[in-house]
Amino acid sequence: MAPLSFRERFDRYMRFKDVDRPPFYEFLGFWVETLNRWRGEGLPAGVDVYDYFGFDKREMFPMDYGPIPRFISRTIEEDDRYRVEVNDMGIVMRVLKTSTSMPTFIDFPVKSRSDWVKIRERFNPRDMRRYPKAWSLELIEYYRSTDRVVGLSMPGFFGQARYFMGLERLLVSFYRDPGLVHDIMNFWVDFLIEASRDIVENVKLDYVSIWEDMCYNRGPHISPKLFEEFMLPCYKKLTGFLRGKGIDIIMVDTDGNHEVLNDLLVEGGVNCLYPLEAAAGMDAVKLRERYGEKLLMIGNIDKRVIAVGGSALRREVERKITLTEEGGYIVSTDHAVSADISFHNYVEYIGIVKKWLKI
Repeated sequence: MAPLSFRERFDRYMRFKDVDRPPFYEFLGFWVETLNRWRGEGLPAGVDVYDYFGFDKREMFPMDYGPIPRFISRTIEEDDRYRVEVNDMGIVMRVLKTSTSMPTFIDFPVKSRSDWVKIRERFNPRDMRRYPKAWSLELIEYYRSTDRVVGLSMPGFFGQARYFMGLERLLVSFYRDPGLVHDIMNFWVDFLIEASRDIVENVKLDYVSIWEDMCYNRGPHISPKLFEEFMLPCYKKLTGFLRGKGIDIIMVDTDGNHEVLNDLLVEGGVNCLYPLEAAAGMDAVKLRERYGEKLLMIGNIDKRVIAVGGSALRREVERKITLTEEGGYIVSTDHAVSADISFHNYVEYIGIVKKWLKI
């Protein structure tokens, strides 16, 4: 078969059609600390890491789903190691100055229904500031004609509600104030649809990704019963809208173990999951056995094993990469590439993948 464009390859492969070779991506990218480490271990200075390893090209449509106007970012207090700050989402957090690791979240903007009414005013879906400054017929034509894969990422229902309320308050509110949680999620699905309407009607999109991060290593933060009541109707409404506009690949990005929610996600119109965190027990081989071509997958290569390297790495990759022969599975690390992975071991990992994919 003649070489395909990045976009043709992705589209055909994710529909289980013949391709010249499987797509080649590191889907969640790299920590800044990882690249800083690698510059001292052999990654040439000034060279883009994606170009260096020869990954297929993709880009995200730059849509702004955040509050407009933003909250004023400011530092509340700091010492030699930490800074307590309010970010532009209105979240108070404690940040380690020397790292981009996860901050400690202290407070969130929605503590009551009156707080919700106030913050909702910042989410006008038709505010043109949500679109890139280059929004024009010229930009629409660019996305129509580019050979790169083009995606659109949306904050999901649990994910956004957690941004509004914080994890603990959200989980308690499912029981103590379910009306507020329903209101937030129902508002959010309408907001996503109306904010995205001009994009999905005019821009050629290859997929939409919904960010949730609603699970930890032993299971989801939300029970299947609560998902079915609060989130499933929202998923059906959103995915129905997207498919009605010709977008067939709808992904959910969540860490942790989401095993007990997978059937509900599929029922809600989701047909791709990533990054399939191996440390949380997710297994692409078993998921393919259960769901077949109903579920596309990305990720699942255990980053802990890449850090070890050697025969353990080879066994990990070769067990899962066999799925690429069927289609619908993009081999990638099961999260952003972390700084405990040496440049040498990552080069070894990429070498195994490229040899298997015949790149």
